[in-house]
Amino acid sequence: MINSTLRRELGVVLLTAIGIGAMVGSGIYTTPGLIASVSGPLSVLAIVLISVITAILMYILAELGKIYPRAGGIYYFSKEVLGDLSGFITGLSYYFCCFIGTAAIIYSFLLYLSYYIPGIAVGLTLTPLGIAIAIAILAIVTIINVIGIKYGAGLNLILTLVRMAPLLAFIVIGFSKINTNNFQPLAPYGFGSIGLAIAFGFWMFVGFESLVLVSEEVKQPEKVIMKSAIATVVIVSAIYILLISAFIGAVNWEGLGIAEKDWKSLGTLSSPLADVSRALGVMGLAEVMVLGAVIASAGCFSDWVLLQGRVAYALSRENRLWKPLAYVHPRFGTPSNALIFSSILTAIIMILIPSFPNVILISMITEFIPYGISALSFAVLRRVPRLMLLGYIGFVISTLYIYWACWPWTLTGVIIAMASLILYSALVKSTTYLSELKKNAWYIAYLIGLTLISLLGDRTFEYNNFLPVSPLNVFPMPYDAITVIVFSTAIFAWAYKTQKQFFKLDVVQLHPL
Repeated sequence: MINSTLRRELGVVLLTAIGIGAMVGSGIYTTPGLIASVSGPLSVLAIVLISVITAILMYILAELGKIYPRAGGIYYFSKEVLGDLSGFITGLSYYFCCFIGTAAIIYSFLLYLSYYIPGIAVGLTLTPLGIAIAIAILAIVTIINVIGIKYGAGLNLILTLVRMAPLLAFIVIGFSKINTNNFQPLAPYGFGSIGLAIAFGFWMFVGFESLVLVSEEVKQPEKVIMKSAIATVVIVSAIYILLISAFIGAVNWEGLGIAEKDWKSLGTLSSPLADVSRALGVMGLAEVMVLGAVIASAGCFSDWVLLQGRVAYALSRENRLWKPLAYVHPRFGTPSNALIFSSILTAIIMILIPSFPNVILISMITEFIPYGISALSFAVLRRVPRLMLLGYIGFVISTLYIYWACWPWTLTGVIIAMASLILYSALVKSTTYLSELKKNAWYIAYLIGLTLISLLGDRTFEYNNFLPVSPLNVFPMPYDAITVIVFSTAIFAWAYKTQKQFFKLDVVQLHPL
């Protein structure tokens, strides 16, 4: 067990605020129109299913967080259970997701802020002035988090409470204006459209893993983490289900200037909640939605600045990243170097890639891989049949999400993950490297196989393709999903058989559900 010098200052309230804060960001303000455009009223069922899936993955991560309450938990889960190389690939992939994703969230903040401050963005691209403002705000938030996690979490608690108010207002007013005719037919584009709705809708739920990234700074983690996990999933899921229901029911087609039941056109709305509010004639609510989006984005990136430093700290503490990043400030008890370094990387991303869509797509794929590997770690660790089944379900679901993240971003994510193999070879002895490669052959096959399935899959799952090659449609829907499930099942069996030979069962006392 590592002797932590981080301070345990997070209780149920602050930790729950971090969980909610990391999830409730710009996504809920921007994606309702996109989800409705691909599945119409079926969007409500899609959000219910995403809530169930999130609950499964959250339970897995919370259980692992109780067993391994360490900063940057996702890295440690795979390292301790699956081995050093698995941990390194997973941890580095997730770290890329963190500092790139933080840039994307700051972009969304500035894009909404441009409503009040013209000249900081053109379309979905920041201007030099916008980039300068973004970096200045990033610096301020980083300093707050360096001073102490209770201050960073406290800032997030305030922003979380403030950002929930506009959503609750929309739910109340939306239900008072509801048009039940909007829910007929339930599936205007067929029930198969729910897959794409889930793929898009999951962006609203990303960030639930934040609870275990700061677990080393949680008071009584064996009790607090699970309580916060349950509270986070219940609160966020309830709000999202009610809000999507209100959004679908409150659409005023004439007010929006859209033909009735033309759900596809809702995908063109840049601010769907504000636009629907305006179409209803509730101008005050429309203004509140824009302001809420600004505050939600600000609170979300404050959360992620706090979290990304913990991942860098965890990797460097194990000599898998630049060693000075493991430094803990003697006065503030925070990984100050890791926080500052990670924010510098975020700033570089903002300068080099000022386009919001490109950054968000890069960050998404590098997030889904750690979800699946964590679920696999849980199955290997918890060898009770029911818990193994839960881990298997989590692994398959995560693999489907990776596929749904669309070509060519599956390829991009795999390239980032595979690059870690080169870096790893420079960190360990050659004998250790070869041994780890052999033990983790399934991981490499998993990444390469997903890329091939994405290339051979349905053309629906292609987005912002910058390559001359498009999906070949060898496996059209639903055969693509069946292929992914069969492939992930084979990898799961291979990995489980390989890893249980190396992992000692007596590491943890097993408890059935």
